[in-house]
Amino acid sequence: MADRGEVAGPVPATAMQEALWWVHQRARNRSVYNLTWRLATDRPLDRAALRDAWQSLVDRHETLRTSIHRRDGRVELDVAARLPVDVARIEIDDPGSADPATLLRLLAEELQEREFALDSAPLARLTHVRVGAVHELVLTVHHVVLDGWAIQLLMGELSQAYAAAGAGRPVSWPADPVPFSTYAREHAAARADDRWAQSLRYWRNTLADATAATLEPDLPGELASGAPGAIVRYGFSADAATGIAALAKVTFGTPFAIVLAAAQIVLARGGAGSDVTLGVVVANRMTARDQALVGYTANLCTVRAGVRDTDTVLDVVGRARDGMWAMLTHQAVPYPVVFEALPSDTQTALGDTAPLLLSYLGPIGNDLRLGDVPVRLLPSPNRAARADLAMSTWETDGEYLAEIEFNTSRYRPDTVLRFLHDLDAVLADGGAEPARAVGSLAVGSRARTGRGVPAGAAAHAAPLPQTAVWRQVVAAWTELLGGPPAGPDVNFFAVGGNSLRALQFVGAVQPAGGPAVDIVRWLGEPTPRRLVDQLTDDPAEPAAEPSTLVRLRDGTGPHLHLLPGAGGSPRDYQDLVAALPGDWLVTASTGTEFADVPAMARAFQADLAAAGLAPDVLGGWSMGGQIAYQMAADRTGRRPLLVLLDSAPPTGYPQPGDAARHRFAEFVESVQRSSGVRRGPRAATTGDRPDAGFDGDLASGALAACLAGVGHPVPARLLAQRWRGYERHSRAVASYVHTGPVDTPALVVAAELLDAQLTQWAERLGPTRSLRVTADHHAVLGAPVAVEIAEAITDFVRVVETQV
Repeated sequence: MADRGEVAGPVPATAMQEALWWVHQRARNRSVYNLTWRLATDRPLDRAALRDAWQSLVDRHETLRTSIHRRDGRVELDVAARLPVDVARIEIDDPGSADPATLLRLLAEELQEREFALDSAPLARLTHVRVGAVHELVLTVHHVVLDGWAIQLLMGELSQAYAAAGAGRPVSWPADPVPFSTYAREHAAARADDRWAQSLRYWRNTLADATAATLEPDLPGELASGAPGAIVRYGFSADAATGIAALAKVTFGTPFAIVLAAAQIVLARGGAGSDVTLGVVVANRMTARDQALVGYTANLCTVRAGVRDTDTVLDVVGRARDGMWAMLTHQAVPYPVVFEALPSDTQTALGDTAPLLLSYLGPIGNDLRLGDVPVRLLPSPNRAARADLAMSTWETDGEYLAEIEFNTSRYRPDTVLRFLHDLDAVLADGGAEPARAVGSLAVGSRARTGRGVPAGAAAHAAPLPQTAVWRQVVAAWTELLGGPPAGPDVNFFAVGGNSLRALQFVGAVQPAGGPAVDIVRWLGEPTPRRLVDQLTDDPAEPAAEPSTLVRLRDGTGPHLHLLPGAGGSPRDYQDLVAALPGDWLVTASTGTEFADVPAMARAFQADLAAAGLAPDVLGGWSMGGQIAYQMAADRTGRRPLLVLLDSAPPTGYPQPGDAARHRFAEFVESVQRSSGVRRGPRAATTGDRPDAGFDGDLASGALAACLAGVGHPVPARLLAQRWRGYERHSRAVASYVHTGPVDTPALVVAAELLDAQLTQWAERLGPTRSLRVTADHHAVLGAPVAVEIAEAITDFVRVVETQV
């Protein structure tokens, strides 16, 4: 049964959801708040049952049908009444030379890194992955709708629904779920009626003059949400586990309080001083109702403790225990509300996201099943970091495990491992000798308070323009951040800015009746220059349209101009250019944003004319030959010679119903050949929206994993961009019709062209010479065939010139 809460009209986002929405807008890598559970299964899964089970959960829970929107300055939740979904699929029958385990990890990383558009539900995806005979299930959600506790609940229900669907019966739920919209509205009411006033006083008093602690960075990267990241998983020693048990027995503290105390000791001994402040993520589920809620209730709290060398381990654990209980008493106040109530200096010292975060998962991730199929949670596949370091600890089979997500632009892996080893040693030694003085514990970690001087500010140092608008922007920046920007391109958030100050900054410079500042657009590049651009609505030096013309080689001989194949680039012609006579001038066109062949021909010809160039020969492979033909057709007077390299004649071609999937298979062949990959792994994919057609982004991510698996990494975003160009160009080729004739000599090279197609070309051209080569379509431009073609082109041009 679906949840039955009131969803008429928009629902106010909670303060934590609103904060995450803002962070998402400015994050360098917008996958940073994706939560991915990579789940190994020991047998194949019933895809039909899995699809039905997933749909039943989407029907049941509002959060799985929720999108996030900003309207009239407010962040709101919209809940769709019905949302058809599917389980995405990635299957690789033969991994070839790639290691299957590595390939599975890379596929999970690509699935984790796919961004969610927060204004488009669902903000959750389920993907069934198979490499050879190994099966995994990858669940990715955006944290703005679900937290780790909620995912555990969701997995339990998915197991029930999968078992029922596999047995051919409807799932029977014990009760309807509490709608998240009910929780969100209660949250808004608590904020409006000042229900948190007492807790806010507690936080203001507790955090007065506090400064966040973190590890000393190894590298000069910035502390920025969405910075490059990695994961280290660590198993604590048996001695550490014994130490946790011993300390829990004598202090009645929870394992989390003891791990927190150990972290405070390591940081204090490492150089952070005797006043240690850390961020702690709490579930914030204090009632039975909230504990059953599938949604995002987690909160960030800030724990502050004194740690002196003369203290015993027992003293620090006791204070951590008491601090945890006090924190839990006041955990309901969202951190953004606490942060807004703090003095400006304290805001700067703490940051709107703590640089070092701790959380305790307890049994979350344990005892997972899918019906009768055992499921095992594998290491998280994150490639982006929320903070300097974010550590989660949990128990499994009597052991304690930890994962640390860390900012790789600031920390090396050995620094993170040293921190974990120090924690292990403190837990073991402190448990063995609770009365031991903290000052006697040696640690290798180096720690500090504050965030240090960001490298980004120095890297972008430059003079500031002195117009009136610039002076206004600099004055507001100085007022909020305590000093002027070092240059026009300094990142606001890299030098102490936060979401609250971003709103204040834009509000301070927004002129009455002037152009509206699009703060979301500014957050994509939050620099003084980009804000001035919006305020003036007229950048001082508007960027010129880039030319499509590329010079490949200078020369005094014949001028050959090459046109791109579908999704291709001038680099594709490197073997051919190298084999041409050394005195030839060779240029090329590049560009993917044109919808049809005639538009490409006009744009490329315009840039040639602007450069004062009139090529003797126009040539191109595949679609490039069609563009060359159209450019020659558009010319008046003497036309250039044409070289058409396995280009289909412009007769128009019918498209199959699954044309995009067929075109992507051709695209994969092209990419693998251009990367030097022979018989690499290939993935078959199906997207998660039954009505959306072929999912090129999913397929591009799978291709990126396959290429990386054989040692040829290419970012998925670049492959997706190239695929969109290829797909657009392929449609252009299929729809291009030109009956000719274009009366100019031509050389037509055939690899996969049929004899009938050569005849069609001959009917549309002047005197035509043909050359059939022994190669497939994608091998035409590679050695040794390119050498044969270069010789044919050279001879063709020589013969025509002697006849003129």
